[in-house]
Amino acid sequence: MPSPRRGRGAAAKPAAGRIVRKAVEKLEKPIVRVTGPNHNLPTRVVRVERRDFHATAQFRRKMAALKKLSDEGKLYKATNPVQRDKSITDGYKERIRQKIWDKYWPHDKDLANRLSQRLSDYHPDHVWELQLGGPDTVDNLKLLHGRTNTDIGSQIWGQIQNLPDGTPIRIEVVD
Repeated sequence: MPSPRRGRGAAAKPAAGRIVRKAVEKLEKPIVRVTGPNHNLPTRVVRVERRDFHATAQFRRKMAALKKLSDEGKLYKATNPVQRDKSITDGYKERIRQKIWDKYWPHDKDLANRLSQRLSDYHPDHVWELQLGGPDTVDNLKLLHGRTNTDIGSQIWGQIQNLPDGTPIRIEVVD
């Protein structure tokens, strides 16, 4: 007996149905955000290694700040995805750029241009990492060498991504 014929594209319908169903399920379950360390969970040590391409002084500044927060017991794995307003970091960098122009233009155009160009290598960095419970505020931002910033964040994320939200974190620096 011949098998029943399927209409064109029939194989894709179940997959599309599952995708829609999962999206609806996510809408029905609001994200419950953890707002502090859960001291019922064991503290986990996160080791961040300095690499050759890191801007050494900036790496040490960033890690000293995280180590201090760690010693104060303030670091924990935040609920992912973290809440973030991209306009805060974008606005921060734009204000720095404007300060450069206000200070050096027009009397030292060359310096203004060089500093503005150099700014493209830097990221607004959340000193207290958002993924470790830090606030998304202007007073938590500093400029940091972009590649250094990205790598530190990736090293931390790689070690905490599978931990329960609220897990207390202690930072160790491998220099």
